[in-house]
Amino acid sequence: MVSLLERPTYSLAEAARLLRVSPSRLRWWLEGAVRGEKRYPPVLRSEPTGNSQVSWGEFIEAAYLREYRAHLPLQRLRPLREALSQEFKTRFPFAVSKPLIGSPDLVSDMQVKLGIPEELWMVVGSGQLMLSEAAQTFCLRVEFDPATDEAMRYIVMKAPEPVYVNPRLSFGIPTVRGVRTEVIAELSLAGEPRSAIIDIYRAYGVTGEDVNTAVDFETQFLRAA
Repeated sequence: MVSLLERPTYSLAEAARLLRVSPSRLRWWLEGAVRGEKRYPPVLRSEPTGNSQVSWGEFIEAAYLREYRAHLPLQRLRPLREALSQEFKTRFPFAVSKPLIGSPDLVSDMQVKLGIPEELWMVVGSGQLMLSEAAQTFCLRVEFDPATDEAMRYIVMKAPEPVYVNPRLSFGIPTVRGVRTEVIAELSLAGEPRSAIIDIYRAYGVTGEDVNTAVDFETQFLRAA
């Protein structure tokens, strides 16, 4: 069975828009970069592929990277990612739960041995180990499948009922309560009464607040990306 993480899900431009990072920044993470005579290898791929399609695993791993403060040397995470990939036998170690939740001592030892800068650590603490701020924030946005340990859906916009993306639902297009935000927003902006929209999607439990969330996501969140 092919891992969900391997599934091509977004174009590079769409992934960048959903993650609210610049396309050039995401391309650097995926493909590396050349600056003058210096070549920087990718952070999230073993080598450049020229492929502008972003798999679900790559999208989730990029979501992890975006939680670090701007201007930190994320290239320095490459050795840790490679070590975790070998240890947990996955191409996407930042998109499975075991390194984040199940193996703090192992990850802590790896960080030190590999010389990872402290501001990029996944696990922090001297006695009582805990996730770093970036890792904690990431984990609040991602839901892992207990059967496979893989990320299965991700919150792209926080709200009382969040906007999720899930490659098994609507091909990864953003949804609220399982309904595409673009459809709800289109109806609302076309003048459809809120009560009518709620009635259309009654089976999904859509509320007036969800309609507002969908409109905000489509008209403000995505356009601000």
